[in-house]
Amino acid sequence: MRRSGTSGPSSTVEEPSAAEARAVRFAALGDPQRLAIVDALLLGDRTPTELQRDCGLASSLLAFHLDVLESAGLVSRHRSQGDGRRRYVVLRSDAFDGLLPAPAVPDGPVVFVCTRNAARSQLAAALWRRRTGRSARSAGRHPAVAADPLAMEVAAAHGLDPSGWRPVGYEAIDDVPALVVSVCDRTGEAGLPWSAPVLHWSVPDPAGGDRRAYEATVTELEHRVRRLALASAPSRVDGMADPA
Repeated sequence: MRRSGTSGPSSTVEEPSAAEARAVRFAALGDPQRLAIVDALLLGDRTPTELQRDCGLASSLLAFHLDVLESAGLVSRHRSQGDGRRRYVVLRSDAFDGLLPAPAVPDGPVVFVCTRNAARSQLAAALWRRRTGRSARSAGRHPAVAADPLAMEVAAAHGLDPSGWRPVGYEAIDDVPALVVSVCDRTGEAGLPWSAPVLHWSVPDPAGGDRRAYEATVTELEHRVRRLALASAPSRVDGMADPA
């Protein structure tokens, strides 16, 4: 806890750190009944009577849970401007802001790497470029002769253009990346030659599997790319289309 004011106990105010504030909200959401209240408020405001009915809670228990949610900064309550006897419970617009940490992602070219540069790293780079519009390249520790045909087929089915996929080694990356993302355990554990920040994604190799394995790889990489993009410079990703 940090303190503001130093003139004495009467003027000392303790303010929670960002981590403590997040912990309070997580704790409030950790109760199934309070989570049900939040779910009921996601798309619209409710009166306490409606919440009692929809969540199956007695008046006193609902009041307790609303006090906890309000103290955690998740909901607010106010009187109706129509019938002043009526009160509404509202899910705050900033209820989930900052609930997860927002790590800083360096602004600049990203390099995705795997062992053969035939599937995963190519897919990751293509997904990153589509989502963010930012530069991305890919490379392999031991590059294959050609890109994986099934990976290219699945990429095309997801609206990506694999026509330019040509596996290359690390030496082909002639500029200094701002971030390196290894999408292969063997590659990540072998060490990387760049003095740049490194992230590791433990994504299973689909090679040798059927189409479902490749589809699962695309789904996994899409989730991870989206998460990374959300942590990137807002000016670059705000307003970008959110692919299905």
